[in-house]
Amino acid sequence: MKKLLVILAALSLFACSKVEPELPVPEKADYKGTVTVIYQDSPFENEDIEVNFTPSEDGKTADIVIYKIRFVSQMPVTIDVTIPGVSLAATSEGIDIECDSVIPLAMGGEYPRYTVTDLKGIQKKDGTLEFSLNFGDYPTSFKGTKQ
Repeated sequence: MKKLLVILAALSLFACSKVEPELPVPEKADYKGTVTVIYQDSPFENEDIEVNFTPSEDGKTADIVIYKIRFVSQMPVTIDVTIPGVSLAATSEGIDIECDSVIPLAMGGEYPRYTVTDLKGIQKKDGTLEFSLNFGDYPTSFKGTKQ
């Protein structure tokens, strides 16, 4: 009888212990999707835009590169824009992305006129990347899938 009580006590300890879900680790990935820029109160959509997400070695920050983007339909050329050093945090849903303010890089230099503010997003476990931000006064968002 004592053995049975000891076994039941041990089983109850295992039943009560919580198993914490394993949090995801940020991973380098390329995505393809749509960038939407709000210009003069109208959305301008850039379809089939490639975005690279590269986390730092410690997984606390990442650089996001948006390739071949135009911010308005009248823009005669496309440019590559890097958003450096955004903060990362693992959650049960994926990797949260956040940055209050950072100067983006394009065409070999900094572009303080288009400072990135209020960046928020997520690298989801399902292979999608979503984020929104302001480039200067222009609300911008991206939604894409892993390539």
